Amino acid sequence: MNDICENKHGGTFTSKAAFKRAQPNLSKSQLDVLFAVEMSLDIGITAKEYANRNGLQLNTISGRFTELAREGWIMRTDETRNGCGVWKAINQKI
Repeated sequence: MNDICENKHGGTFTSKAAFKRAQPNLSKSQLDVLFAVEMSLDIGITAKEYANRNGLQLNTISGRFTELAREGWIMRTDETRNGCGVWKAINQKI
């Protein structure tokens, strides 16, 4: 399977390695969210920001953030932006 997010992350070594580790266990929509969170680096991203950038309804994507958090890939920080929780990648998994 090809890295579906390669154009987004530019094919960096760390993102390629993360894709290989995550691929067997995550759906396409989960991988898309994971790479968006990874690419947000220290700024983080909200589910609402992700939905808006990708032309999606928030309710169709927010569950992917929860699923990834439950599996230990991302975490919700104490920060909020525009009333929404900010998510960041957990470095140990990536």
